[in-house]
Amino acid sequence: MNRDLQKEEQFYANKDFKFSYSSLNKLMFSPSLFYKDYILFDREVRTDKHLVEGKLIHCLLFEPENVTDKFNVVPGKAPSDNIRKVMKDMSLHTDAETLEFCEFQALASLKTLNLFQSLKTDEQRLKKVITEDNEPYWKFLSNTNVDVVDQDTLLKCQDRVDILKKNKDVMSLFEEVTTDFDLDPIETHAEKYLTSKLDGYPFGLHGYVDFYKIDHDKKQITICDLKTTGKSVVDFRETVEFYNYWLQAAVYSKLVYDDIGEKAEEYSIIFKFVVIDTYKQVYVFDVSEASMSEWAKGLGNALKQVQYHYDEKNYSLPYDFLVNKVTL
Repeated sequence: MNRDLQKEEQFYANKDFKFSYSSLNKLMFSPSLFYKDYILFDREVRTDKHLVEGKLIHCLLFEPENVTDKFNVVPGKAPSDNIRKVMKDMSLHTDAETLEFCEFQALASLKTLNLFQSLKTDEQRLKKVITEDNEPYWKFLSNTNVDVVDQDTLLKCQDRVDILKKNKDVMSLFEEVTTDFDLDPIETHAEKYLTSKLDGYPFGLHGYVDFYKIDHDKKQITICDLKTTGKSVVDFRETVEFYNYWLQAAVYSKLVYDDIGEKAEEYSIIFKFVVIDTYKQVYVFDVSEASMSEWAKGLGNALKQVQYHYDEKNYSLPYDFLVNKVTL
Protein backbone atom coordinates (compact mmCIF):
# COMPACT_ATOMS: atom_id res chain seq x y z
CA MET A 1 0.00 0.00 0.00
CA ASN A 2 1.15 3.54 -0.76
CA ARG A 3 2.76 5.00 2.37
CA ASP A 4 0.67 8.19 2.21
CA LEU A 5 -2.54 6.19 1.91
CA GLN A 6 -1.48 4.08 4.85
CA LYS A 7 -0.98 7.20 6.98
CA GLU A 8 -4.34 8.51 5.80
CA GLU A 9 -6.00 5.27 6.90
CA GLN A 10 -4.31 5.58 10.28
CA PHE A 11 -5.57 9.16 10.61
CA TYR A 12 -9.16 8.15 9.91
CA ALA A 13 -8.88 5.12 12.17
CA ASN A 14 -8.23 7.52 15.05
CA LYS A 15 -11.75 8.32 16.23
CA ASP A 16 -10.44 10.69 18.90
CA PHE A 17 -8.82 13.34 16.68
CA LYS A 18 -9.19 16.86 18.03
CA PHE A 19 -8.58 20.13 16.25
CA SER A 20 -6.65 22.93 17.90
CA TYR A 21 -7.02 26.54 16.80
CA SER A 22 -3.79 26.24 14.80
CA SER A 23 -4.77 23.03 12.97
CA LEU A 24 -8.28 24.36 12.32
CA ASN A 25 -6.86 27.60 10.97
CA LYS A 26 -4.37 25.72 8.81
CA LEU A 27 -7.06 23.51 7.28
CA MET A 28 -9.16 26.55 6.36
CA PHE A 29 -6.18 28.39 4.87
CA SER A 30 -4.42 25.50 3.13
CA PRO A 31 -5.98 22.02 3.29
CA SER A 32 -3.00 20.56 1.45
CA LEU A 33 -0.66 21.88 4.16
CA PHE A 34 -2.94 20.45 6.85
CA TYR A 35 -2.84 17.11 5.06
CA LYS A 36 0.96 17.21 4.98
CA ASP A 37 1.34 18.26 8.63
CA TYR A 38 -1.41 16.35 10.42
CA ILE A 39 -2.19 13.35 8.25
CA LEU A 40 1.21 12.54 6.77
CA PHE A 41 3.05 13.82 9.87
CA ASP A 42 5.49 15.59 7.57
CA ARG A 43 5.49 18.79 9.58
CA GLU A 44 8.04 21.55 9.08
CA VAL A 45 10.30 22.16 12.06
CA ARG A 46 9.40 25.54 13.58
CA THR A 47 12.09 27.19 15.68
CA ASP A 48 11.34 30.79 14.67
CA LYS A 49 12.67 33.18 17.27
CA HIS A 50 9.39 35.08 17.67
CA LEU A 51 7.50 31.83 18.32
CA VAL A 52 9.96 30.70 20.99
CA GLU A 53 9.92 34.15 22.58
CA GLY A 54 6.13 34.11 22.71
CA LYS A 55 6.15 30.72 24.44
CA LEU A 56 8.79 31.91 26.92
CA ILE A 57 6.83 35.06 27.81
CA HIS A 58 3.73 32.95 28.44
CA CYS A 59 5.71 30.59 30.65
CA LEU A 60 7.41 33.38 32.62
CA LEU A 61 4.08 35.08 33.27
CA PHE A 62 1.71 32.19 33.88
CA GLU A 63 3.89 29.33 35.12
CA PRO A 64 7.36 30.64 36.09
CA GLU A 65 7.96 27.52 38.16
CA ASN A 66 8.09 25.49 34.92
CA VAL A 67 10.59 27.64 33.00
CA THR A 68 13.55 25.33 33.69
CA ASP A 69 11.46 22.31 32.65
CA LYS A 70 10.40 23.82 29.34
CA PHE A 71 13.48 25.85 28.36
CA ASN A 72 17.23 25.47 28.41
CA VAL A 73 19.26 28.67 28.54
CA VAL A 74 22.39 28.33 26.44
CA PRO A 75 25.47 30.45 27.16
CA GLY A 76 26.42 32.86 24.43
CA LYS A 77 24.19 33.88 21.54
CA ALA A 78 21.79 31.51 19.81
CA PRO A 79 22.21 30.87 16.06
CA SER A 80 20.00 32.49 13.43
CA ASP A 81 16.47 31.21 12.72
CA ASN A 82 17.62 29.17 9.72
CA ILE A 83 20.50 27.53 11.56
CA ARG A 84 18.27 26.73 14.53
CA LYS A 85 15.80 25.14 12.15
CA VAL A 86 18.54 23.00 10.60
CA MET A 87 19.92 21.95 13.97
CA LYS A 88 16.46 21.08 15.26
CA ASP A 89 15.92 18.85 12.24
CA MET A 90 19.35 17.29 12.78
CA SER A 91 18.51 16.51 16.40
CA LEU A 92 15.57 14.39 15.25
CA HIS A 93 17.88 12.09 13.31
CA THR A 94 21.12 11.87 15.27
CA ASP A 95 22.17 11.67 18.90
CA ALA A 96 25.75 12.81 18.27
CA GLU A 97 27.01 14.84 21.21
CA THR A 98 29.21 17.19 19.16
CA LEU A 99 28.73 18.84 15.79
CA GLU A 100 31.95 17.42 14.37
CA PHE A 101 30.18 14.04 14.04
CA CYS A 102 27.13 15.55 12.35
CA GLU A 103 28.40 16.43 8.89
CA PHE A 104 26.32 13.83 7.05
CA GLN A 105 23.12 14.74 8.92
CA ALA A 106 23.81 18.46 8.56
CA LEU A 107 23.99 18.13 4.77
CA ALA A 108 20.85 15.97 4.75
CA SER A 109 18.91 18.50 6.86
CA LEU A 110 20.11 21.42 4.76
CA LYS A 111 18.86 19.63 1.66
CA THR A 112 15.55 18.68 3.26
CA LEU A 113 14.91 22.25 4.35
CA ASN A 114 16.30 23.68 1.10
CA LEU A 115 18.72 25.99 2.86
CA PHE A 116 22.07 27.27 1.51
CA GLN A 117 21.67 25.10 -1.59
CA SER A 118 22.86 27.98 -3.76
CA LEU A 119 26.33 27.55 -2.31
CA LYS A 120 28.54 25.58 -4.67
CA THR A 121 30.11 23.01 -2.33
CA ASP A 122 29.18 20.90 0.66
CA GLU A 123 32.13 22.39 2.49
CA GLN A 124 30.66 25.88 2.15
CA ARG A 125 27.29 24.63 3.40
CA LEU A 126 28.81 22.86 6.38
CA LYS A 127 30.63 26.03 7.41
CA LYS A 128 27.21 27.57 8.04
CA VAL A 129 26.32 24.87 10.58
CA ILE A 130 29.41 23.15 11.94
CA THR A 131 30.99 26.04 13.85
CA GLU A 132 32.50 26.56 17.28
CA ASP A 133 29.90 29.25 18.02
CA ASN A 134 27.04 26.81 17.32
CA GLU A 135 28.48 24.04 19.51
CA PRO A 136 26.97 25.22 22.85
CA TYR A 137 23.51 25.45 21.27
CA TRP A 138 23.85 21.93 19.83
CA LYS A 139 24.98 20.55 23.18
CA PHE A 140 21.81 21.78 24.84
CA LEU A 141 19.54 20.96 21.91
CA SER A 142 20.75 17.40 21.36
CA ASN A 143 20.29 16.46 25.02
CA THR A 144 16.73 17.66 25.47
CA ASN A 145 13.37 18.01 23.79
CA VAL A 146 12.70 21.43 25.30
CA ASP A 147 13.19 24.81 23.61
CA VAL A 148 16.65 26.33 23.78
CA VAL A 149 17.10 30.09 24.23
CA ASP A 150 20.11 32.30 24.84
CA GLN A 151 20.63 34.63 27.78
CA ASP A 152 19.75 37.73 25.74
CA THR A 153 16.40 36.23 24.76
CA LEU A 154 15.64 35.29 28.37
CA LEU A 155 16.41 38.82 29.55
CA LYS A 156 14.35 40.34 26.72
CA CYS A 157 11.34 38.17 27.55
CA GLN A 158 11.70 38.80 31.29
CA ASP A 159 11.68 42.53 30.54
CA ARG A 160 8.36 42.12 28.66
CA VAL A 161 6.90 40.16 31.57
CA ASP A 162 8.01 42.82 34.07
CA ILE A 163 6.26 45.45 31.96
CA LEU A 164 3.08 43.35 31.93
CA LYS A 165 3.25 42.88 35.69
CA LYS A 166 3.54 46.64 36.22
CA ASN A 167 0.37 47.27 34.24
CA LYS A 168 -2.58 47.62 36.62
CA ASP A 169 -5.18 46.62 34.01
CA VAL A 170 -3.30 43.40 33.26
CA MET A 171 -2.62 42.38 36.83
CA SER A 172 -6.20 43.07 37.87
CA LEU A 173 -7.05 40.23 35.49
CA PHE A 174 -4.22 37.85 36.39
CA GLU A 175 -4.09 38.26 40.16
CA GLU A 176 -4.48 35.17 42.30
CA VAL A 177 -3.60 32.74 39.55
CA THR A 178 -4.01 29.76 41.87
CA THR A 179 -7.00 29.37 44.15
CA ASP A 180 -8.94 26.54 45.73
CA PHE A 181 -12.41 26.27 44.22
CA ASP A 182 -13.73 24.57 47.35
CA LEU A 183 -12.77 27.56 49.49
CA ASP A 184 -13.03 30.52 47.14
CA PRO A 185 -15.84 31.69 44.82
CA ILE A 186 -13.15 32.84 42.36
CA GLU A 187 -11.69 29.94 40.40
CA THR A 188 -8.71 30.69 38.16
CA HIS A 189 -6.70 28.65 35.66
CA ALA A 190 -3.49 29.40 33.75
CA GLU A 191 -2.23 27.44 30.73
CA LYS A 192 -5.08 24.98 31.21
CA TYR A 193 -5.42 22.14 28.73
CA LEU A 194 -9.06 21.56 27.76
CA THR A 195 -10.88 19.27 25.36
CA SER A 196 -14.37 19.36 23.92
CA LYS A 197 -16.51 16.79 22.16
CA LEU A 198 -18.58 18.17 19.31
CA ASP A 199 -22.06 16.73 18.91
CA GLY A 200 -22.63 15.53 15.37
CA TYR A 201 -18.98 15.74 14.36
CA PRO A 202 -16.45 12.90 14.09
CA PHE A 203 -13.77 15.05 15.75
CA GLY A 204 -13.41 17.36 18.72
CA LEU A 205 -11.52 20.45 19.85
CA HIS A 206 -8.60 20.90 22.21
CA GLY A 207 -6.13 23.53 23.31
CA TYR A 208 -4.26 25.30 26.08
CA VAL A 209 -6.16 28.36 27.29
CA ASP A 210 -3.79 31.08 28.51
CA PHE A 211 -5.88 32.22 31.46
CA TYR A 212 -9.47 32.25 32.59
CA LYS A 213 -11.24 33.26 35.76
CA ILE A 214 -14.62 31.99 36.92
CA ASP A 215 -16.60 34.10 39.37
CA HIS A 216 -19.15 31.64 40.75
CA ASP A 217 -21.02 34.36 42.65
CA LYS A 218 -21.46 36.62 39.62
CA LYS A 219 -21.80 33.63 37.25
CA GLN A 220 -19.18 35.24 35.03
CA ILE A 221 -16.21 33.78 33.15
CA THR A 222 -13.38 36.01 31.97
CA ILE A 223 -11.03 34.50 29.37
CA CYS A 224 -7.75 36.24 28.61
CA ASP A 225 -5.45 35.50 25.69
CA LEU A 226 -1.96 37.00 25.80
CA LYS A 227 -0.55 38.19 22.48
CA THR A 228 2.93 39.46 21.67
CA THR A 229 3.05 41.31 18.38
CA GLY A 230 5.82 42.66 16.18
CA LYS A 231 3.53 45.53 15.19
CA SER A 232 1.90 48.33 17.18
CA VAL A 233 -1.25 47.92 19.27
CA VAL A 234 -2.75 50.37 16.76
CA ASP A 235 -2.67 47.59 14.16
CA PHE A 236 -4.07 44.83 16.37
CA ARG A 237 -7.59 44.99 14.95
CA GLU A 238 -6.19 44.09 11.52
CA THR A 239 -3.95 41.45 13.13
CA VAL A 240 -7.03 39.73 14.59
CA GLU A 241 -8.45 39.36 11.10
CA PHE A 242 -5.18 38.47 9.39
CA TYR A 243 -4.29 35.63 11.77
CA ASN A 244 -7.91 34.65 12.47
CA TYR A 245 -7.47 35.32 16.18
CA TRP A 246 -11.26 35.62 16.27
CA LEU A 247 -11.35 31.88 15.59
CA GLN A 248 -8.98 31.25 18.49
CA ALA A 249 -11.24 33.30 20.78
CA ALA A 250 -14.26 31.27 19.67
CA VAL A 251 -12.43 27.95 20.18
CA TYR A 252 -11.21 28.94 23.66
CA SER A 253 -14.69 30.10 24.65
CA LYS A 254 -16.18 26.81 23.47
CA LEU A 255 -13.56 24.81 25.39
CA VAL A 256 -14.13 26.73 28.62
CA TYR A 257 -17.92 26.71 28.26
CA ASP A 258 -18.02 22.95 27.73
CA ASP A 259 -15.65 22.37 30.64
CA ILE A 260 -18.06 24.09 33.03
CA GLY A 261 -20.54 21.29 32.44
CA GLU A 262 -24.25 21.22 33.07
CA LYS A 263 -24.43 24.69 34.65
CA ALA A 264 -22.62 26.43 31.79
CA GLU A 265 -25.80 28.17 30.60
CA GLU A 266 -25.94 30.07 33.89
CA TYR A 267 -22.62 31.80 33.11
CA SER A 268 -21.75 34.68 30.82
CA ILE A 269 -18.39 34.79 29.03
CA ILE A 270 -16.18 37.85 28.68
CA PHE A 271 -13.16 37.63 26.36
CA LYS A 272 -10.11 39.90 26.44
CA PHE A 273 -6.90 40.08 24.41
CA VAL A 274 -3.92 41.24 26.47
CA VAL A 275 -1.42 42.66 23.96
CA ILE A 276 2.19 43.79 24.34
CA ASP A 277 3.64 45.19 21.14
CA THR A 278 7.10 45.66 19.69
CA TYR A 279 7.33 49.09 21.34
CA LYS A 280 6.55 47.59 24.78
CA GLN A 281 3.10 49.18 24.76
CA VAL A 282 0.49 47.19 26.66
CA TYR A 283 -3.24 47.28 26.08
CA VAL A 284 -6.18 45.11 27.12
CA PHE A 285 -8.69 44.77 24.27
CA ASP A 286 -12.24 43.97 25.36
CA VAL A 287 -14.27 41.94 22.91
CA SER A 288 -17.91 43.01 22.57
CA GLU A 289 -20.84 40.61 22.91
CA ALA A 290 -21.72 41.32 19.28
CA SER A 291 -18.23 40.32 18.13
CA MET A 292 -18.24 37.17 20.26
CA SER A 293 -21.61 36.20 18.79
CA GLU A 294 -20.29 36.70 15.25
CA TRP A 295 -17.13 34.77 16.05
CA ALA A 296 -19.15 31.88 17.48
CA LYS A 297 -21.09 31.74 14.20
CA GLY A 298 -17.78 31.86 12.36
CA LEU A 299 -16.59 28.84 14.34
CA GLY A 300 -19.77 27.00 13.38
CA ASN A 301 -19.14 27.74 9.70
CA ALA A 302 -15.51 26.70 10.05
CA LEU A 303 -16.52 23.34 11.55
CA LYS A 304 -18.89 22.70 8.64
CA GLN A 305 -16.05 23.37 6.21
CA VAL A 306 -13.77 21.07 8.19
CA GLN A 307 -16.36 18.30 8.14
CA TYR A 308 -16.62 18.59 4.36
CA HIS A 309 -12.87 18.04 3.96
CA TYR A 310 -12.95 15.27 6.55
CA ASP A 311 -15.91 13.41 5.03
CA GLU A 312 -14.84 13.84 1.41
CA LYS A 313 -11.16 13.18 2.18
CA ASN A 314 -10.43 16.05 -0.17
CA TYR A 315 -7.61 18.35 0.93
CA SER A 316 -6.64 19.72 -2.46
CA LEU A 317 -8.11 23.24 -2.11
CA PRO A 318 -9.90 25.43 0.46
CA TYR A 319 -13.62 24.74 0.91
CA ASP A 320 -14.95 27.65 -1.18
CA PHE A 321 -12.82 26.61 -4.14
CA LEU A 322 -14.16 23.06 -3.98
CA VAL A 323 -17.86 23.80 -3.62
CA ASN A 324 -18.18 27.15 -5.43
CA LYS A 325 -16.84 28.77 -8.56
CA VAL A 326 -14.59 31.55 -7.27
CA THR A 327 -14.48 34.54 -9.59
CA LEU A 328 -12.49 37.77 -9.45
